[in-house]
Amino acid sequence: MQDLGFSLLELLAIICISAILATIGIHNWKALQLRNELVSTTEKLAYFLNEVQFKAYTTNNTYNLHLFLSPWCLTITQGDRPDSCDHGELQFIKPNNSVVINGLTDKKIISFWGRRNMAQTVSFQLKNDIGMSKVLISFRGRIRFCSQNNYLAGLPAC
Repeated sequence: MQDLGFSLLELLAIICISAILATIGIHNWKALQLRNELVSTTEKLAYFLNEVQFKAYTTNNTYNLHLFLSPWCLTITQGDRPDSCDHGELQFIKPNNSVVINGLTDKKIISFWGRRNMAQTVSFQLKNDIGMSKVLISFRGRIRFCSQNNYLAGLPAC
């Protein structure tokens, strides 16, 4: 009578192949997750800055953008620097992910002038383990974003 099962050697080979494929899949999944976190945080920051620019333009006021560190957040005011991010008119609070802001000190004040729809020239650099991206604000108030050192889907190259 013929045995209709698998041998121990066959089962061990299938388990080893499955473990190798799972390891590769988990590594690629984590890289994809980090890439998506960087892209979404960059886009959200650019949209927040567009909202600040629109608010300055529609109210015809000057708004100052302030950076707070650990965990980083941005807020706007019409006057002096507030004590924390909670005391501003609009806030951008860092999403709960691995992206950090880089290349900007917390002492610098970025202004949006509503009268002519202009802004102070500045660039924000965002990074995590997978790469870096930039959000650029030109003097004429144009807000752009790009990926700096590698390909990120949805972000043009710098």
